[in-house]
Amino acid sequence: MSQTDISFVCVNTPTHNSQQDLSQILSVLYQLANYLNSTDKPHMLVFRSTMLPGTMRSVVLNYLEKNCIKKRGVDYEVAYNPEFLRQISALEDFFKPDRAIIGDEGSNELSNLLVDIYKPLTKNIITTSFEAAELIKYASNCFLSLKISFFNEIGLICKHLGIDDKIVSLGVSLDKRIGKYGTEFGRPFDGMCLPKDTQALASFIKQNRIEPDLLEIVLNINKKIEDLTTTRQLVPGAREAHS
Repeated sequence: MSQTDISFVCVNTPTHNSQQDLSQILSVLYQLANYLNSTDKPHMLVFRSTMLPGTMRSVVLNYLEKNCIKKRGVDYEVAYNPEFLRQISALEDFFKPDRAIIGDEGSNELSNLLVDIYKPLTKNIITTSFEAAELIKYASNCFLSLKISFFNEIGLICKHLGIDDKIVSLGVSLDKRIGKYGTEFGRPFDGMCLPKDTQALASFIKQNRIEPDLLEIVLNINKKIEDLTTTRQLVPGAREAHS
């Protein structure tokens, strides 16, 4: 960190019993606070891990303000820049992103430095609040889960009616508004991110006394397809899940 101006924090935030585990974030925060307390060099901290809305403010900023003697906005700045990288093509996705989402409430040179990094990579740079950036990440992943589950349900209907699900998926996927991703029947959404993020957001919504009816249905359909593939002794193909 002493040789750089920006540090990107990319650690796991797994879901245990539908609750987000922030232990790795807290471990990093401990190290970051210790470093900031030992240097006079300004530094930009960019968090890329998937975190539920409100986490950046209530956990990250709160921890640093309590444990760092330096002042945010003067000695250091904090931003949230969620990843949208597929496991099988992470490098390509980093250098050719659809968009860059930056949750950044600062207005100094450190904040502008992060925007400058992304300008050569994409024209679609959105700077917004921490909470909006956090929810954009979850909304993106949960929509992919929804899309996969929707087409799995269409596939189940096809099987019941004796219709070729591959033809139906192809016919729908050729609509440029929809596309091919996630339209193949028989593969539940899996990977490191889509299951945990869908579970975490559904649980988060419940805790905020909003009924996550659609997300619960998505999870139920996915479980049905998982059971179906297990029964048929099929190995589910890995989805291009976003992390």
